[in-house]
Amino acid sequence: MEIQIEVLSANKFVQFNPMQQKALDAGIFGESVVVSAPTASGKTIIAELCALNSILDNKKKVIYTCPLRALAAEHYSDFKKKYSKQFGIRMAISTGDFDSSSSYLQNYDLIFTTYEKLQSLLRHKAAWINSVGLVIIDEIHELDSDRGPVIEVSITQLRQINPAIQFLGLSATIPNAKEISGWLSAKLVESDYRPVKLVEGVLFDGVLDFGAKQNEIERKKDSLTTIVFDTLKKQKQALVFANTRKRSEGMAKNLSALTEKSLSAAEKGALEKASQKILHALESPTEQCEALSRAVKNGCAFHNAGLMQKQREIVEGLFRSGLLKIVCSTPTLAAGINMPAYRVVIPSLYRYTVFGNQRIPVREYKQMSGRAGRPKYDTEGESVLFANSPTESDELFENYIRGDLEPITSKLGSEHVLRTHLLSAIATNFVFDLASMEDFFSKTFFAHQGADLKGLFGKLSAALLELQEMGFVKSTGKRISATQIGNRVSELYLDPKSAFKIISALRKNKYFDLSYLFILSDTLEFSPHFSVPKKSEPALWERLSEEKELLPVSVEGEMHFEPALLAKYNSTLLLNDWISEVSEENLIKEYNAAPGLLHSKLRICDWLAYCAQELSNLLSQSSHSAKLGLLRKRLKKGVKSELVFLTELKGIGRVRARRLFRAGIKTITDVKKTDVEDLAKIIPLQVAKKVKGQLKTA
Repeated sequence: MEIQIEVLSANKFVQFNPMQQKALDAGIFGESVVVSAPTASGKTIIAELCALNSILDNKKKVIYTCPLRALAAEHYSDFKKKYSKQFGIRMAISTGDFDSSSSYLQNYDLIFTTYEKLQSLLRHKAAWINSVGLVIIDEIHELDSDRGPVIEVSITQLRQINPAIQFLGLSATIPNAKEISGWLSAKLVESDYRPVKLVEGVLFDGVLDFGAKQNEIERKKDSLTTIVFDTLKKQKQALVFANTRKRSEGMAKNLSALTEKSLSAAEKGALEKASQKILHALESPTEQCEALSRAVKNGCAFHNAGLMQKQREIVEGLFRSGLLKIVCSTPTLAAGINMPAYRVVIPSLYRYTVFGNQRIPVREYKQMSGRAGRPKYDTEGESVLFANSPTESDELFENYIRGDLEPITSKLGSEHVLRTHLLSAIATNFVFDLASMEDFFSKTFFAHQGADLKGLFGKLSAALLELQEMGFVKSTGKRISATQIGNRVSELYLDPKSAFKIISALRKNKYFDLSYLFILSDTLEFSPHFSVPKKSEPALWERLSEEKELLPVSVEGEMHFEPALLAKYNSTLLLNDWISEVSEENLIKEYNAAPGLLHSKLRICDWLAYCAQELSNLLSQSSHSAKLGLLRKRLKKGVKSELVFLTELKGIGRVRARRLFRAGIKTITDVKKTDVEDLAKIIPLQVAKKVKGQLKTA
C-alpha cells in the first residue's frame, strides 16, 4: 500500500485510473502479468508499481526492456527523476556495446535496455542476470515485428535460467493477448480505458465524419490544408503521418506558411533560437538541415529517419512544449515516443513494400491514431483519415475505424532467424544435443502458437548442419557445442552467414579500402542497401567491371548483372566517398543518403568493422586487424588517414580538420605549437580555446 501511495504522489495523481486499478485488483505483485490497453492509457504506471515492489520489497533486480534506444532513454530519465533520490534506487541505462557482459550493471537495481542489448547480455552470460526478479517487456506486441524473435528467444532463455522470474508485458490493444499471457503463464489484464476520449473519423469534401456526428469545416485548396487550417484555428496541434521521408519533408515545407501566421512574437523568438540549433547540428549544414531549420522557425517540422538524433530530440521537445504546431512524421514516431497531439492526421494508408504499394495493417493505423489527445490538456483527441468519395469513406470506417485488429504472430520461423538464434542457444549452453534443441524451441512463442513442430525441427536440423559446415558448431558423439570462432560470432551478435562471409573474405588477403568496405556492406546487418536509380545502373556496372579485382567476391558471368550485387557495390562507394571526405551534401544528392540515415549506417559499419577486426585477431591475421582499426577511425569521422589524429580532438570534425591541415597544422604537436589567435583564423574562436584547453590537460 505504501508503494502505491508513493507512486500516486510521484505522478501527482489523486487516484489510479480505471485500467491501473483493474490491474491492481487483479494482483500484479510477485506474479507474471500481461497488460493490454490502448496507447496513452497509463501502462507505464503499472511498470513503476511492479519495479518498486520487486526492488524494495523483494530485494530483486529489475530489467526494463523496450524496442527503441530513444524509448529506453525516455523511461530511464522519467523513472530516475521520480524515484532515484526518494528511494535510493540505483538506475542504469545500457543500450550499446554488444560485445560486453556489462558487469558494472551488477551494482544497479533497475536497468533499462533495448531488446537487442538484453539478448547480448545473455550471449555474454552476464552473471548478475541470475539476481533479476522482474523483467518488464514494453511493447510486447513487437513479437510480431522483425525484432520479435530477439525478445522471444530472450524470454525463453530467462525462463530457463530462472523458472520463478516474473514478467510484466505491456502491450497495445491486441486480439490475442490471451495467447501471449498463456505463453508466459501470466495473468491477463485487458482494458479499453483511455484518459482522453479518442474519436476517429474521415474527412471528405469539407465534412469531418465521426460516425455519430459530422462537422463541416472551412474548405481550402486540398484536404491536408483544410484540416491543418482548422487545427490552427482551434489553437491546437496536429501530428501528420506521411508514408515516405520525402513526403514528410514536402508537407512540412508547404504547411509552414500556415503555421507561421499562428505564432505569437514570443513563440517566434523561441523558435528562431531552436532553428539555429537545428541548422548547426552538423559541422557543415546540409540542405535538409536548412529546410528543417526554416520550417521550425515557422512553427512546423518534419520528423523522420533522415534527421540526426539531436535534431529529432529538439523537434520532439518543441512539439511537447507547444511551440511547434504541426509535425509531419513517418510512422516511426508512432512506435512509443511520448509525443501526443490533439489531432492525428493520416492522409494515406498506403505504404511502399517489395510487393508495391499496399494498405497498412489495422494495428499500424491504431498505433498512429492512438497518439491523438493530450492528457491534462484535451478532453478528446481526433484521428482523421482522408477519402476521395463517399464509397471510400464508408470503406475506411468499415475496414479501419471499426476494423478488426490482426493477431500477433511469431516471426521466429524464418531460416536466417533460426540460424542466428540456434548458434546463440548452443554457445550459451541452452542447447547441447538434439533433444535439448527440440526442448528449447518447443518453449518459444512460435511453438506455443501451434506451429508445425515437425517442420520447425526440420528447419533447425538444416540450420545445425549449415552451422557445422561454416565451422561454428561441432559434434562430439551426441554432444553439440560451439567452436571457439562460433562462440565469438555469437558474442559479437553477428548473423552466422554474415560472419562466414567476413571470415572467407579476410582469408583472401586483400588489403584495399574498397575491399574492406564491400565486406561490411555485404552483410545482412547492413541491409537495406542504398538503392541505385535506373538511369545510373549502366555507368555503375561499367565501374564495377573495372574495379571487380578489388572486391572480395567473384564477379563473373550472369552474377555480374545481379541487382543485389550492384546495390552492395553502390553502398560500398558511398562509404568510400565518406572516408574520402566527400561532403554530406554531395552524398545526399548522389546516394539519397540523408544525414540521419547515413550516420545510422556508419554506426552499423563501425560495429561490423569491429567484428571483422575481432575475427581477424582470432584468425591470427594481424595485418587485417591493424588496417581495420584505422578504417574504424576513418568511418567514425569521415576522413582520409592523414586527418585521423586531428579529429580525435573534441570539436574538430572532418571539415575543421581539413582546414587545419591545409593551413599546415597537420599533427597534435602542430596544434600545441599554434597560438589560440592563429587557430581562430582557421576555426571558430570558441572551438580554438576548447582545443587548446584539451591539450593543456592532456
